[in-house]
Amino acid sequence: MNRRTAAASWPEREALHAWLREARGELTFVQLAKRSAEAGRPVSERTLRRALEVRLPKEGTVRAYAGAWEKWASAKNTRDEAGQAAFGSAFEARGLELLSLAVSAAPAGPAPSWPPPTYVPGRIGKWTSLTKALKHIHEEAGQPSARRLAASPKAAGRLSKSTIRNILNGKHPTFEQLAALLEVYGASPKTTSGMLAAYRRIVPVPEPPTVSLCDVVERAESEREARLVQEETRLRYRGIEPEPEVELDWYEEQVRDAREAEWQRLERWVDSLSDEELAALNQQAAAAAGRDLRRELIKARDRLGEASGTPPAG
Repeated sequence: MNRRTAAASWPEREALHAWLREARGELTFVQLAKRSAEAGRPVSERTLRRALEVRLPKEGTVRAYAGAWEKWASAKNTRDEAGQAAFGSAFEARGLELLSLAVSAAPAGPAPSWPPPTYVPGRIGKWTSLTKALKHIHEEAGQPSARRLAASPKAAGRLSKSTIRNILNGKHPTFEQLAALLEVYGASPKTTSGMLAAYRRIVPVPEPPTVSLCDVVERAESEREARLVQEETRLRYRGIEPEPEVELDWYEEQVRDAREAEWQRLERWVDSLSDEELAALNQQAAAAAGRDLRRELIKARDRLGEASGTPPAG
C-alpha cells in the first residue's frame, strides 16, 4: 500500500478491505476475475486489483468479489442449493454493508469549487426532458468536468467519470445514480426533490411483491420448528432429554439474517414510495386479495422478533 492510500485510510475502509481480502482468499486477480465472470458478475482484473488500492470500490466490484467467493465456497461444502444461496447472500450483504459504512464515514474532502444548483424543473415526463434538466443543472454548476465530479468525496464508490459522462450525454441513469449525481452537484433540496419526482413519473412503478412479506417470516419459523422437532426426536432416540430450546448455530444465524435482510429490503422499497404510489398499489392489492402493504410489514417485523427472541419494535 503506498503512502497516499495509507493516508486516506480510516477504520470503516480498513474493515471493507479486510472483507475484500477474505473474499479473494489465495486467488490471483486473474483467477478472481474468472470466478466473478462465472458467477455472472464480470469485472476486469484491473478493477478488482484497484479495489484494494483506491479510496473506495464501486458496488458492482464488491458484488463481483462476493460472487467469486461464493463460487469458491460452493465447491468446498455440501450444502444444498438453497442453503448455499442464502449463505452467499449473507456474505454479500455484509460486504455491501461495509461499503455503505465506509462511504458514510469517509473523511470530508475539500468543498466543491462549483456553485450549488438551485434550478427546479417543471413537471417532467420524458427522458429527453430529464436529460435537458440535468444539463441545465450542470451549466448552473459551471460545467465541471466529469473527472472533477467523480473525484468528489460524495461520488466515491458510487459514480465513475464514465458513468457521469454517459448520463450527461443522455444515457438513462438508475434512481440511485441520479440521486448520487445530484448530491455530488450539491443541488438544493427543491432541485433534488423535483428531479427525483420526475424520475418516478418516467420509470413505471414496480408491481407489489407476488409473495406476501409475512411468508418470508412464516417460512423461516416453519423451518426452525422443523429443525427443533428433528433434534428432539434424535435426542430422545438416544435416551437424552432435549433442552427446552436449541440455539441456532452460526450458519443458521446467517440464513436467518439473510431472510431478515430480504424483508427489510422490501420494507425500504415500500417506504421509498410516495403517498400516491402507495395508495395506488394498495388499491390494486386490495382488489386482488385484500392486502395492505404497510400492515404486512408490521406483522412481518413482529413475527420475526418472536422467531428470534427479540421484542417487536415500538
